Amino acid sequence: MHWTEIAERRAGGAVVLEVRGHLTLSDQEASLYRHVSRLVDDGARTLVLNLRHVSYVDSVGVGEIVRTYMLVTNRGGRLTLCEVGPRVREVIETTQLDSVLKMVDSEAEALAFR
Repeated sequence: MHWTEIAERRAGGAVVLEVRGHLTLSDQEASLYRHVSRLVDDGARTLVLNLRHVSYVDSVGVGEIVRTYMLVTNRGGRLTLCEVGPRVREVIETTQLDSVLKMVDSEAEALAFR
């Protein structure tokens, strides 16, 4: 799988986005930023990005996560990443974005984070 699918659901007052696939330059169809932008425009302020099924992220994918984070926080919201796999976590930590992005181990923890 070299594309991204985004499934959306509501849970505990938050919008959970379960992302599947790769977050890469070739992901033109399902832009995470565009998806979240629509949600924020509709009033969503608490978002959880579940990355358990993302096996690969390149620099463009990291940029997409950062742009999405900035969009949500600039609109007074909160974006929490959860269930980040080891390969994706390594990229986030190597770029030192773990000091900016809130990452937790489980979706339940992300939903409880206020």
